[in-house]
Amino acid sequence: MHGVFSLSRPRAGGPVVLWGGNQPSGSLKYLTFARYLAAMPPGSRGLVETSGASSALALDVLGRERGLPTVALTDASGEAYLRAHGFQGQVRMAGSMADLLAQARSLERDGWCWPRQLTNRALVACVESWAAGLRAQVRERFPTVRHVVCGFGTGATLVGLTRVFTAGGFSVTGLQPAPGKPLPGWRTWEGQNLGAEDLFFEHQPRMQLSTAAPAPDPFTALKEWTHQQPHPERVLIVAHSAREQDSARA
Repeated sequence: MHGVFSLSRPRAGGPVVLWGGNQPSGSLKYLTFARYLAAMPPGSRGLVETSGASSALALDVLGRERGLPTVALTDASGEAYLRAHGFQGQVRMAGSMADLLAQARSLERDGWCWPRQLTNRALVACVESWAAGLRAQVRERFPTVRHVVCGFGTGATLVGLTRVFTAGGFSVTGLQPAPGKPLPGWRTWEGQNLGAEDLFFEHQPRMQLSTAAPAPDPFTALKEWTHQQPHPERVLIVAHSAREQDSARA
């Protein structure tokens, strides 16, 4: 996957940005789930995930590419976000996460593919598969970059990037939302986790997490955190859903 990445340094002295929004689904999740679905058994009736953000959007595009319907299980705010960002599949809502998971299990029993993004450790290897090409491209084009920052959602992207980039001498930070200021696709580990079954659980002691300042959207949160660092020009922002048209804000 070397060469699929949209990278630029919008301003001299500022960070380098990976524009994940330039992917077909508008998110880097497209690369992760494309790798995962490559091993999907034949005969699946459709795709389902508990998501109201980039994972559902990626699965929606990948499902349409494969002629499969997609169901997103989320809440009202998640439905609003998905519809505003072009989601064409079905949205189902419930009053609790337990209810959403019960719906996902029911669809899985009926033959739907459920990636189980919050607990499926195989997704980390799917991230590693594209992170290796990203690291090579960053080294070639922006050799002064030494640090990577991304939003913290399921944790699969953070763990995969950490495994690949730290092996090459980089450091990696995952950003959580500011208290009381939720951001689409992000979560706070202390209050939003599934315990030992959570895919991030075993990795958490070795991961570098930080908290963003209040911000209106994930890209702004990443940008503002980076500009608080001693050398923002040495930072790569992994912007899951930002597009290069947003470069004026970098």
